[in-house]
Amino acid sequence: MNALHICIFGGTTEGRLLAEFLSENNIEADLFVATEYGEQFVKNLRHINTHQKRLDKKEMINLFIEKKYDFVVDATHPFAKIVSENIISSSSECNLKYVRVIRKSIKNDYCKYFDSDEEVVEYLINKVGTILLTTGSKALDKYTKINNYAERIYVRILPMEDSLKRSIELGYFNRNIICMQGPFSEELNIAMINSTKAKYVVTKESSNSGGFEEKVNSCIKTGAECLVIRKPNEKGLTLKELFKFIATNE
Repeated sequence: MNALHICIFGGTTEGRLLAEFLSENNIEADLFVATEYGEQFVKNLRHINTHQKRLDKKEMINLFIEKKYDFVVDATHPFAKIVSENIISSSSECNLKYVRVIRKSIKNDYCKYFDSDEEVVEYLINKVGTILLTTGSKALDKYTKINNYAERIYVRILPMEDSLKRSIELGYFNRNIICMQGPFSEELNIAMINSTKAKYVVTKESSNSGGFEEKVNSCIKTGAECLVIRKPNEKGLTLKELFKFIATNE
């Protein structure tokens, strides 16, 4: 395999594993990640040109016209809706084949499922007890509607300066901010739930690559409610299917 030239968007686990696969098989690719934090996990891969940059639709179109890729792979986070919409639209305008990497979600009857952060907030707004929020920093503003949120909510976010800054600016107490990179083991999740005395754990629907099963099991063993935000319905290929697709298109 050496004839293909591929564009990848995504600093996710799937994006990293795909980049490693292409590097091992001597396939040239440009990998675009949104943050410096995501870039550190894909450095020094042969044949992979990593760019830490956010592209808008116009920039994507210009890139696709210039590079003339064989196809573009969207390995962004399932909840990064706007980015995916831009990749789909720009690739369509350039007649470039678009491939979406999907995660096969794990379902668990113990969990309570919601369609949005707003629905979770509505559920929690009249509840009492500590909340462990593990959905990242982007939607933290929505949870400030919960009574005494700064005291009651512990936020687990990536160890990035902008995420920490956003948490503090929104009024979350410093002592309630946990900056760590996952996925986390069941034992560590249990320790965090016990340490924070969390009655509710808020997470996003995910595959096991995101540590979802460990999170649910830790809730079961501690008695915390596991509140899950459903991911959008998507069509595409799993990572394993994508590897096969690339192998047949070299």
